[in-house]
Amino acid sequence: MLPWNLILTALFLLAHTVSAYSLRGFLDATVPNGLHLRYSPTTEVVLRSADAKYKAYIRADGESFVFSNVTAGSYALSVNSAEHVFPTLRVDVAESDVEVFSTHRGNEWEFKGPRQPYPIELKPFAPAVYYQYREGFNILKLFKNPMLIVSLLTLGMVFVLPKIMDSLDPEQLKEIQQQQAKSVPSAIANPMNFDVASYLAGQSSGPSASGSSASQSKSAGGPRSRKP
Repeated sequence: MLPWNLILTALFLLAHTVSAYSLRGFLDATVPNGLHLRYSPTTEVVLRSADAKYKAYIRADGESFVFSNVTAGSYALSVNSAEHVFPTLRVDVAESDVEVFSTHRGNEWEFKGPRQPYPIELKPFAPAVYYQYREGFNILKLFKNPMLIVSLLTLGMVFVLPKIMDSLDPEQLKEIQQQQAKSVPSAIANPMNFDVASYLAGQSSGPSASGSSASQSKSAGGPRSRKP
C-alpha cells in the first residue's frame, strides 16, 4: 500500500492542476498610418494579485503572450515596455469564464470599468518619452508676459499724453493746470516751510498758515518784557 503522504500529495497536485488556467493575449501592433509596430523581446507582461505574480514575454511572432498555470482570482495586468506605454487591465479568472475589464492605477478595486474582449488585447497609448526638449524662442509667449504689457502701456502713455495735451484748447489746458496746482498740497510744493507740529495740532494747514501766523506775531511787536 502507498503511504498516506504520497496519496495526499498526489491529490493536492491534481487539485492544483485542475484549478490552474492558461491565459492568452496579444499586443496590438497596428497604428493609424498602416504600419506595424515591432515590440522588443524584453517586453514583459505582468499578471499580479495580492497573493500571486506571473510573468510572460512576447513570443516568437512578436505580439502574443501566454500565462500558464494561473489560479482562479482577480488580477491586474500591466506591460513593462521601454518603448511604449500600455493601459492597465483587470482580469478575473473563474472556473467557468475569464473576464477582462479596463481599469487604472489608484482605482477602487470594487469598481469595474468597461468590459474588454478575451483573448486579452493590449494597444499602446503612445511612445514612451523620457526627455523633455527645450522650447525655442517664441515671440508670442514674450508678449504674454504681464510685466512687458505694463511696460508697453506706460511707454505708450509717455508718448500719447503729450500729444493729447497739445491738441487741447488753451483755455482747457489752463483749467487743467489750475486743477493740478490745487490738488498738489502746499506741503509738497514747499516742504521746508511746513510746520508739522502746528499741522498736527490743527492750527495750520501748511506753510501759508504758518507764515501768516508768524507775520501776525511780528506785527504784534514780538514778546513784551516783564517789568520788575
